[in-house]
Parts: sequence; structure tokens; C-alpha cells
Amino acid sequence: MISRHKKCHIITFGCQMNEYDSLRMAQILSDTYRLTPFAEDADLILINTCSIREKAEHKLYSLLGRLRPLKQKKPGLKIGVTGCVAQQLGKRLFSRAPHIDIVAGPQGLYGLPRALKAIEDGKTHIAMTRLEDKFQIPQVSVPLPIRRPTRAFVTIMQGCDNFCTYCIVPFVRGREMSRPPQDILSEIRSLVEQGVKDITLLGQNVNSYGKNLPEPVEFPDLLRAIDDRFPELRLRFTTSHPKDLSDDLISCFSSLQGLCEHLHLPVQSGSNSILRRMNRKYTIEQYLEKVEKLRKTCPGITITTDIIVGFPGETDKDFQDTISLLEIVRFDQIFTFKYSERPGTAAATFTDSVPEEVRKERLQQVIELQNRIGLEQYRRLENSVMECLIEKGQGMKLQGRTRGNHVVNIIENKQLVGQTVNVFIEKACHHSLKGRLVN
Repeated sequence: MISRHKKCHIITFGCQMNEYDSLRMAQILSDTYRLTPFAEDADLILINTCSIREKAEHKLYSLLGRLRPLKQKKPGLKIGVTGCVAQQLGKRLFSRAPHIDIVAGPQGLYGLPRALKAIEDGKTHIAMTRLEDKFQIPQVSVPLPIRRPTRAFVTIMQGCDNFCTYCIVPFVRGREMSRPPQDILSEIRSLVEQGVKDITLLGQNVNSYGKNLPEPVEFPDLLRAIDDRFPELRLRFTTSHPKDLSDDLISCFSSLQGLCEHLHLPVQSGSNSILRRMNRKYTIEQYLEKVEKLRKTCPGITITTDIIVGFPGETDKDFQDTISLLEIVRFDQIFTFKYSERPGTAAATFTDSVPEEVRKERLQQVIELQNRIGLEQYRRLENSVMECLIEKGQGMKLQGRTRGNHVVNIIENKQLVGQTVNVFIEKACHHSLKGRLVN
């Protein structure tokens, strides 16, 4: 029998869905393990991985090397690798790092209690990487391992059916499966009862929510159901695929009280030829039409995006089309990456790669341009009063978030975490705002 009150240290690489999965692991292990921020104190170390970017894999291998002496010093320590890299490499990870005990993909993480019991009984090198086409995310009723959280994530669907040529997600998270609305509403109710005020719905493509459900439900219907039951809740969602951004969903930004005025809408490239090679299934003209509808429906909406530079075959003209798009749309913020090949994807077979130095140069150009545009966008908010949910407070500093997802730093010695306040915006910075409380 595994004794209670052991310590677990979780390290998370990657996206918001990985953050959600890490909290789920802490919840399903809570009968036996308490979280510790220190690897040296842990009886169990779990590394939740991402395979979207090459850098995350390098971090994993470097970290595993640093943990080897700790395992030698503390033989009872168990180490598990979970997430997308675990799904992608499977049992091969045991050859690369024999001191690992468990490998579990995004679906397999729910079997961690059973795997740990098997390790206690003498088994070694347990891999849980089978992908089920009709996998359903189990309900977890244990409270979050965070005291009085203000924000939380809720996964509403698993996997992806889009098969963008650069993306590994369908191969490591499986095909799209939507969670039943009642499970989502139940999880949100539990979070609200714990004090959560701001929830982000997660999925690889939330706009296609509703597939494979016994009774079809479209994403706008889910948003309306949440808004109706939890009218005081701030509601967000990510990620949206532009091809599935419907007029009905756009209308929700004006009709739903809780839906925040912020949308992350990944465009990836400003070139139609590159979008076709990426298998994105929309054109720049269609993307711009949706942006125009969003801003007409919800004036002042914050729009953010993802950009990949240096995709195979990207010419100077293709790149200039991306630069032009940034000038036209004027995103509040972008997340930009230089293309890195992911084994197993269609793009990995393309032979017309862009030289590394060109990719670096283009990335720098995009960053410099967006720094200027982003600051100009943020400066439009100076001398205005904005509603902020205070998320952090330490000493004389408070940090809040607007409905448009802008981070606001405030100098104030008050205990206001979890409260919504009005803030006068005094100054815009590149990625945040500075303000003072309004009485």
C-alpha cells in the first residue's frame, strides 16, 4: 500500500493545455501526494512535455540529465515523463534515460495512480501511450491544488482533425473528441465555488467543439449555456481556427455578458501560397473579413495571433506579405516562431527549406515591427479607466488583468486579490500597462 503524504514535484513545458494537464495530475494524485516546489524534496517528479517546438525537447533531455544524480542519491525517487514528447517517443525514452520509471501520453496520464502502484509492486519502465479514437476526458472532482485561484483553464475537447502540415498535435493528442456539456458545466461550477473568477476554455480548435457528441452542440451554444449559468464569470477561449470562426460565434462577443473582449486567432502567415502549403484552409482575404466582422461587432476587441516565419518555400515576397498583414491588422500582441521541423509531419518531407540565418533575420524583423505596433496599440488605452481583476499581490504591488487580457501593474498596498476594481491607466509598456486604483 502506498503511504499517504508523499511529495510530488511537477515541471511543465509548453502550452496552456499542458498547464491544465499538470493540474489534473496533481488532482488525481492528491490522495497520496502533496505538491512541493522543490525537486530535491520530492518522492515523485513528473515532467509534462511539449513537442510543438524543438526547444522544449532539448529542455527535457537536459533536465533528465540533471535529475540522474538525484535519482542515484535517492533510489526511491520515481520519475515520470508525460505529455506530447512522451506520446511521440514512447518506450524509446527509457533507452535514452533508463532512470525514468513512467512514460505517459496526454491520455495516459489518468492512469498514473495505477502505474505508481505497479512500480511499488516491483514493475519497471511502464509506458501508457495508447491513443484511443473515442477517448473521453474523465471527470475529476478534487479541488485545484492552488489556494484561492482567480483564473483557471477548462479543457472542452481533446485532439485535432486539421492536420496542418507543420503540426504534430493530431499524432500525439489524437483526433477531436468533445467533452459532454454537462461535464464542462460541472467542472466550471466546482471552480467557481473555489473562488475562480476568470476561466479559459481550451482545445486545439475550440470552434469545432461538438463533434462526436450524442446530441450535437455547437460552440456558441456551449458559451451561451456557461454565460447563462455563471453570469459573473469572465469567460475566454483558445485556440480558434480561422476557418471555423462562424458569424454566430462572432455575435457572441456582443451578446454574452461574460465573454471577454479578447480573441486569439492564429494566422500563421500573411501569404496565401504558404497558407496552402500549411493546409490552413483559408485565405488572407477571408481572415481579414473575419477580423473586420469582429471589430464591427465588438469595437475595441483585443486580437492576438501566432506567426511562423521561415516555413519551407517561404520567399521574400511571402515574408513581405506577412509584414504587410501585421501593418494592416495591427495585432495587440503576437506569438512568433521561426519554423522548426517536427518529425512525422508532412512539412518534414518538404525539401525547399529556408536557411537558418534567413529564418533568424525574418524573426527579428517581425519582433521589431510588432514591438512598435504593440506599443502603439497599448498607448491607445492610456488615460482611460479599465475594469481589472486583481490576480496577484505582494508588498506594494498588485497585478491585474483587463477583460481584453492586458496585464496591469498597480502600486498599492491593499489586499485585493480576487476582486474586480477600476484602474486608471497611466502608462503603456510593450507587454503591460501601469495604472492606479480609482476610488
